[in-house]
Amino acid sequence: MTKRFASWLALAAVLMYSLVLRPPLAAVGPLLPLIDEDLGLSLAQQGFLTAIPVFSFGIGAFAGPALAKRLGLERALFWLLALLTLAIGLRGWFGFTSLVIGTTVAGLAIAVSNVLLPSVIRGRFSKHVPQVTALFTTVLAISASVAAASAVPIESSLGNWNLTLMVWIAPAVLAMVLWKTALKVPIQVESSSTETEPGQARPASNDFDLVLRSKVTWAIFGFFGIQSAGFYVLLSWLPTILIERGYTAEAAGSLLGLATIVGVPTGLLLASSFAKIKRLDWLALSVTLVTAAGFLALEVEQSLLACILIGLGQAATFPLSLTMISTKADKSITPTLSATTQGLGYVFAGIVAFSMAGIREVSGSWSLGIWIIFGLTLAQAYCGFAADRAKPISVSRI
Repeated sequence: MTKRFASWLALAAVLMYSLVLRPPLAAVGPLLPLIDEDLGLSLAQQGFLTAIPVFSFGIGAFAGPALAKRLGLERALFWLLALLTLAIGLRGWFGFTSLVIGTTVAGLAIAVSNVLLPSVIRGRFSKHVPQVTALFTTVLAISASVAAASAVPIESSLGNWNLTLMVWIAPAVLAMVLWKTALKVPIQVESSSTETEPGQARPASNDFDLVLRSKVTWAIFGFFGIQSAGFYVLLSWLPTILIERGYTAEAAGSLLGLATIVGVPTGLLLASSFAKIKRLDWLALSVTLVTAAGFLALEVEQSLLACILIGLGQAATFPLSLTMISTKADKSITPTLSATTQGLGYVFAGIVAFSMAGIREVSGSWSLGIWIIFGLTLAQAYCGFAADRAKPISVSRI
């Protein structure tokens, strides 16, 4: 196998892998009313189901490096993909309990893969990391949008939500085949990476102390955690909110698909420019206020405008939060900062997504929940502004 062919094969494997990391989650929201109709779920059960993947993301942020160290980076990713494929195939067939177990397994597999795949990109494509990362994040966004928009039409065609959730097993199997083939060529992981690599020692306890005592940590946690909460509230509950307002299930799924894809070009343009921008504080404030305006539009039932504004804002805030994580600490401390802010941020997002169901049940409408997300998004604007203004974390301060 030539080096050039191996590189193209590795790229195909990475992109196919990324293709199956969002649909198992994105397809649930549009199908939730149908799942509820079939299984008779309470709002609390629906909220728990939608929050599971986000909680899993929090756990995965801490577990990824340890798993890669034990199994090896690409081997660990192969078995995670196999686990995800199994979960996709089985989770919908044995009632609510198996749906919870399968969604938990899928969420954990996706979560750890999220943490480890950037290391593969750096190792396989050291000279083209920004370009491959851009392709990777684009595929994530497009696949989430396609899954959300197509879930209800596919269910209408197949006549079964269980089979609809299984549709994504086909690309998952293809990804396994490509990944197994790509494994034949050893990966060369760069030691200068800003994240923990397999075989690298876990961060020392004094690094965690330093990170936890830093103001920048909590500012980034607020920015990352709140933007994650807003995204997963949208992903989980937007179709249900719109259906209660009189939209058809297909229209609600299409609007969710619009919200997840409309900001992709803008997000890519901004992400490619972050390194050239000396100050990100005003940018963080501006794009977050766009998201806040979108939630305000959702409350006043301007659904199309809401989806466009929220999609544009969230497409920029996610890569911006990752940029802050990678630039606001010394390289040796960045893995600790990343694990802490992402791990705690996703746990916070899961709590918010789960709480939306209880708020809806107690208040009798979605308005209070939307106002809470609007208020949190304003707090996110402050956190983003403060995070960029704060001094970076440095080992010299230990």
